[in-house]
Amino acid sequence: MSKNDGETLFDRSFEQIKKSAERVKSGKLNCIPLPFIRTRRFYAGTERGTYFITTASSGIGKSKFAKFISVTEPYKFVKENPDCGIKLRIFWFCLEESRENFMLSLVSNHLYEEYGIRLSVKQLKSIGEPGYYLSDDILAKVAETKEYFAELEKILHVYDDVRNPTGIFLTVKRYLEANGHWVKKKITIDGVEKEVNDYYIPNDPEEYVMVVTDHVSLLHTEKDDNAQYKSLHTCISDHSKFSMRLRDAYGCVVNNVQQQEAAKEKKQFTMKGFNIDEKLEPSLDGLGDNKLVGRDANVVLGLFAPDRYQIENYENYDIRKYQDNFRMLLFLKMRDDISNVRTPLFFDGAVNFFKEMPSASDANELKKVHDYIKTLR
Repeated sequence: MSKNDGETLFDRSFEQIKKSAERVKSGKLNCIPLPFIRTRRFYAGTERGTYFITTASSGIGKSKFAKFISVTEPYKFVKENPDCGIKLRIFWFCLEESRENFMLSLVSNHLYEEYGIRLSVKQLKSIGEPGYYLSDDILAKVAETKEYFAELEKILHVYDDVRNPTGIFLTVKRYLEANGHWVKKKITIDGVEKEVNDYYIPNDPEEYVMVVTDHVSLLHTEKDDNAQYKSLHTCISDHSKFSMRLRDAYGCVVNNVQQQEAAKEKKQFTMKGFNIDEKLEPSLDGLGDNKLVGRDANVVLGLFAPDRYQIENYENYDIRKYQDNFRMLLFLKMRDDISNVRTPLFFDGAVNFFKEMPSASDANELKKVHDYIKTLR
């Protein structure tokens, strides 16, 4: 399809402005709302055409947070708000777990959020104390979720056998090309007129195509033009270039999970022996195996667990009360919004669950959180 004669980039941009306003007037949304209400003042939610990096040190919960923010919560929101004007199509590339384990983690989260049943993935597998197994009642509850997950699997594509940058890109591109088209334009090169792609239009303008890779340090390397294997650093750069292509050309939402470098795991102290919290927190400079890709992303999210470093008081929260159930979400980079926003979160790793913590000054609500945590011990 060729574009209309005389149509300019401004014309297209202005048309998008008008359409966005009309959508809101008609009760539809232009982003998937962030599940953390207070934080929406600074960052409303996930827009089409956004490239995220989610980063944390090993074992902090970055993969679990990526599932929460890119799968379970968006799906839950769209399912509960069918007239919001947003449809989902999610591609998840598992590089550190099987497709089956991935699904079990979603089941664990859903049982908790829907029924208040707190079971880890291992418990779902009947792994625990000697003689432990799921009761018939729990098995019946799991069976009740079949329809919920059947609907989810219609829009969720999980891969554990596509592990290199080119393969990931082509897998998503094949779907996009089959479900959209390019508007063409004519250009002249060396006196020869050619028709080339100008911009892509999806068949369904309400569909958000979300692409998650977990995590990029486990990408399989590829060969270069000389049949030599590239370094992991180069491989991650290639993956980031493909991520930008999916964002810029096709309007995808990309979330690349990336570990912090190992040096961030080491405690650091002042000359008086006090911890330097800022040196322990995730940072753009601490992105593992390739810190340069932080420049490519629109949004970089960092997750920090002060309890890991025996920090007793952090941002006016008594970490001794919350221990490993406390996380701080750091907005390390927001290209179009305010950076350095911090969101304290309650975290239950057993069931992939995150919730905004009460304000540090709200003693009554904090006591409720503490009382609940005591029931988990």
